[in-house]
Amino acid sequence: MSAIPTSPAFELSLQEVHETYRHLVEGIPAVLYIDANDDLSTNIYMSPQIEPMLGFTVAEWREDEDLWIDRMHEDDRARVLEHHRTSLRTGEPFRAEYRFLTADDREVWVRDEAVLVRDEDGEPLFWRGVMSDISEAKRTEAKLRRSLDALRRTIEERRELLHRLEGAHEEERRRIAADIHDDSIQVMTAADLRARALATQIVDPELRAEAIELRELIGAAVERLRHLLFELRPPALGREGLVAALAACSNGSEPVPEIVSGLSAEPPSEVGATLFRIAQEALANAHRHATASAISVSLSEEQGGVALAVADDGEGFDVASIGAPEPGHIGLPTMIERAEVAGGRCSVESAPGRGTTVSVWLPLSLTRGS
Repeated sequence: MSAIPTSPAFELSLQEVHETYRHLVEGIPAVLYIDANDDLSTNIYMSPQIEPMLGFTVAEWREDEDLWIDRMHEDDRARVLEHHRTSLRTGEPFRAEYRFLTADDREVWVRDEAVLVRDEDGEPLFWRGVMSDISEAKRTEAKLRRSLDALRRTIEERRELLHRLEGAHEEERRRIAADIHDDSIQVMTAADLRARALATQIVDPELRAEAIELRELIGAAVERLRHLLFELRPPALGREGLVAALAACSNGSEPVPEIVSGLSAEPPSEVGATLFRIAQEALANAHRHATASAISVSLSEEQGGVALAVADDGEGFDVASIGAPEPGHIGLPTMIERAEVAGGRCSVESAPGRGTTVSVWLPLSLTRGS
């Protein structure tokens, strides 16, 4: 490679090089400094940006060896000095963020970074560092943190409200189920028995046929009431547990779900009720829409909670096309919402021709979201 030609017009004196470098350093929007490699980090050079940033002149910074420590915020001092001692001992770069009290007692956030410069033999010479004012970034960060905290509180309050509403709904279901069982079903059952007795006593064939038809209508009404009772609050859920309630969910529909449970204990009642409601809707959808030949339900203990999966090998659908639920059904979006209210999660995986899997995870306590 040929040497670059020189010309007197391009030759700079050492003084001019020094001035050019000084202008470059002093034009940077940060404080550049050089400190000795000693316990006090004695200042060798400090760029003049120190005065507009922190209010102290270069002379004051050099003359007062305790200035850096004395004006550092007391809540940050121990942490920063420990880091400083570690860097001096190991030669590792020094990086710290701390609050500094300016000459007029303003609080400025400083990012301070320095590296140890060594000679050709690896012997330490001095520390070369840079300090920058990050107060605006810290104020923005604090505002963002406050906004996030407010958002978290709002989410928690909403979750708590929805949790209470869900609890109120379950309590109302229990009350209505009890009323139906203790009143409506008892009355209708008594009417069915009387209709049966009446049908056996009527001699006229036409009247007997009408009585038999009436008896059948009453019997059908009783069965519908019992089905409604199960929908409101399946007796097996409180008496025999979640697995038994899920087994009774199909109500004679085909295919019968295969239920596999890996639970070592029955989940708390609120958790079991929420899992049952979601599984109930998932099974209803599978029986009603999937045209499936097999349906499976699995329960397991996972990450301190209970995991539920309802899978079928049916027609599947485009998950993105989920719309409003049909009347009388909570729908897939509400299943997801119900799980989130309980502090858990629910996801639906499906595609045309590839079946559907509804996966749910709930924490063992529904009093707070995770």
